[in-house]
Amino acid sequence: MLIYEKIVDDIFLIRSDASFWFKCQGIVIKNEKSGNILIDCNCFYKNEIVNLLKEKTEAYLVSHVHLDHVYNLHYYEEFNPNIKIYCPIPENEYLRDFNNFIRENGTLDFGIADDFKKFAYKDLGFKEIKYVIGFNPEAEFEFDSIKIKAIPIPGHSLAQSAFSIEDTNEKSKRKILFVSDIGLTERRAWAWHGFGYSSLEIFRETIKRIEDIYLSDDYIIVSSHGPIIFEKQHDVFNNLLIGMEKTESDLLNMLDPKKPRGLEDLKFKGLIFPLKVLEKGGNPMIHFFEHNMILHHIEDLIERGKVIEVGNKQWILNN
Repeated sequence: MLIYEKIVDDIFLIRSDASFWFKCQGIVIKNEKSGNILIDCNCFYKNEIVNLLKEKTEAYLVSHVHLDHVYNLHYYEEFNPNIKIYCPIPENEYLRDFNNFIRENGTLDFGIADDFKKFAYKDLGFKEIKYVIGFNPEAEFEFDSIKIKAIPIPGHSLAQSAFSIEDTNEKSKRKILFVSDIGLTERRAWAWHGFGYSSLEIFRETIKRIEDIYLSDDYIIVSSHGPIIFEKQHDVFNNLLIGMEKTESDLLNMLDPKKPRGLEDLKFKGLIFPLKVLEKGGNPMIHFFEHNMILHHIEDLIERGKVIEVGNKQWILNN
């Protein structure tokens, strides 16, 4: 069953009450004139999507192409052939040809492309779609009185987009800032960067930029995996940076100023994922994500002058 949580009049956070672990939540903007606008309404069962589309629907906005945001997107194209599906460039090409995603995200080079495809196609039921409209960073959309502005927030993915949403006919209605997967979750602030193309340096810049936008106006924050934030919280995004610093501090404590350490010395020690997650079934994708996230932190520490590379993926502390 779909659960609707009111953000402001006619705009709702929507999620499924299904117990499936791999899911996110999205936004429904009710619009009786031209049709509803959906943002990241992916993680629903087929019958829930059918029920959602019983109301006239004009457009679907994709924030980025990670599977928890797009694996059921084909149902929208199937059940409403007239729907306009928008996705940031270049990730729109991943939806038309999944091999583009495989090549870009690093799973092919890591040797787990087949595992990743099995997870996408067999386990999740992902299908490519035929028609998707790519949009550029900072694109603007107008649906009657609803104005949606894309805000590029890369780092998590190549072209992840946040969205600023406002009703231009009702100035008293508060604006909404949908920040997708920037890292605000129910349990903790955690900036995820597990694919090969992810970048901590870019992620830091993204967090600071979205924080400036948030603090500049009276926004309600909505995210893919966390609660609605109605009251102004000045530290909400800075907590993501604090989490990054905590991980890097733990990583620095594992390095030595004289004896080189490599990835094999750093992986599977509980730095990124709990040991019970890493040990459970030896999931190659979890190992892939762990590998990349540690490597991204190392690269970030080298850039900041705290770590020195002394060989092929061998590092020491820069004291």
